[in-house]
Amino acid sequence: MELDILNGVHELFHGYAWLNYAMKYISALAAGGAISIAACALLLVFRPTRRCGLAMAVALVLDVLVVNVLLKNIVGRERPWTHEELSWAQGFYAQYGVELSLDYCFPSGHTAVTFCAAAVLVAFYGAKGAPAAVLAFLIGLSRVYLAEHYVSDVAAGMAIGTLCGVAGYYIYRALEKKALEFYARRKYYFKTRAFKVRLPRRRGRGSLSSLSGLFF
Repeated sequence: MELDILNGVHELFHGYAWLNYAMKYISALAAGGAISIAACALLLVFRPTRRCGLAMAVALVLDVLVVNVLLKNIVGRERPWTHEELSWAQGFYAQYGVELSLDYCFPSGHTAVTFCAAAVLVAFYGAKGAPAAVLAFLIGLSRVYLAEHYVSDVAAGMAIGTLCGVAGYYIYRALEKKALEFYARRKYYFKTRAFKVRLPRRRGRGSLSSLSGLFF
């Protein structure tokens, strides 16, 4: 059934070169989690968005563990283009220079990592994070369009990536709360230590420096 969907996409849309290139480059945005990692790094640079960047970092690490380390290897699903029913795939990839992913395909890593980042942005900024969700959807669509994934791979990537994003957000909030509580309990100690560090050292009695101070 899912192979029929991919063959249908090929027959209906792959005759449009501009669309093929567009989907190729949209998909490439998430290669290796590039766009999500770049967004996280950018958020960490600026103070007003640093909390969101930290939450996104937690979420992305969780996403990699769940998707790439666990699920892909446990399920072990082969890529659609490895099936004889998609005999056109290799020629299509060669014609448009599509870089093939060689790992297992369930769930879609491209989709999961972008939905993960989008979920964190929506959690922090509400509707302002909607463009990230739209881009994540387009990336997921491009993975089916290019026959790199089955529809179920992408659907699972959307769900799992979103869950990892939400979980990462709440994990970060819990860690942040613990850190603030710890600081509140130890605030006086930290301030005292900082004050002592700033104090100038007293010169010892009878030292050469104190003697020189008497004459000069």
